[in-house]
Order: sequence, then structure tokens, then C-alpha cells
Amino acid sequence: MGPGIESRIGLPAQEATKIKWQHFFFIPRAVCRKHELMQYDLEMAAQDLASKKQQCEELATGTVRTFSLKGMTTKLFGQETPEQREARIKVLEEQITEGEQQLKSKNLEGREFVKNAWADIERFREQKNHDLKEALISYAVMQISMCKKGIQVWTNAKECFSKM
Repeated sequence: MGPGIESRIGLPAQEATKIKWQHFFFIPRAVCRKHELMQYDLEMAAQDLASKKQQCEELATGTVRTFSLKGMTTKLFGQETPEQREARIKVLEEQITEGEQQLKSKNLEGREFVKNAWADIERFREQKNHDLKEALISYAVMQISMCKKGIQVWTNAKECFSKM
């Protein structure tokens, strides 16, 4: 396999490889990875909030839907006092409000990220097109220069043969 376009347009191979990797792999992948992580955080916050709501509902009604250590200890040692139950419900309600606020902020943060990511991706595409255009223009200029040098060599050779 012959030399690549990098050597023909005068870019060092490492620089050309870096540009290729940036344009086609790292930048879009990094944006997607960050979005995946933000989505995971959002899902975990929603799951935590649902769990806390279920715990609060179970405490308020006194029924346990799923097997838990708390349910087992309640059956073994008896019910909590109403004051203890009210205190736990109050704490859970505070945690639920905090969880709802956190969920709202994560939703807002996710929407902002998507909006900014689209702008970044669009800017990235424009930069990629600009870089590619510059590389092809440099390649064309180099080809024209090489052709002119080739014509000059043939002209000199023709003159030498004409003088013979």
C-alpha cells in the first residue's frame, strides 16, 4: 500500500491521524458517553424517589408489599410507636421533596446538555468540513506545484535534447 494522503499534503502522519480520530471518534463518542451517564443519574434519582414514596406509603398504611428486613423485625418485635412512625414519615417526606427537586434539576440539566450538545455537534461538523476542505485545497495546490515542476523538468530535458 502506498503513502497516504497525509504525506502528500504535507501533514505529519501523527497530526493527520489525530485529526481523523478527533473528527470521527473521540468528540462524538465523548458527547454520547456524557449523555449516557447523565441519563443513568436521572434514572437512579427516579428509582430512589419511587422507593422513598413506596416506603412512605407503607409506613402510612402499615402494610408492607415486599419482603424486607424492616418488615421481619416488625413481625418479630412488634410495631413502632406512633411517634416513631410519624418521625420516620416526616423524614421520608423531606427526602421525597428533596428527591423531587433533584429529579427536576437533573431533567433540566439533561435538556440543557442535549441543547448544548446539538450546538457542539453542529459546530464540530462545520469544523470537520472546514478542516477537510483545507486539507483538500492544500493537496490540490501541492499537486499543481508538482505538475509545474514536472513540466519544468520536461521543458529542460526537451531543450537539452534540442541542443544535441
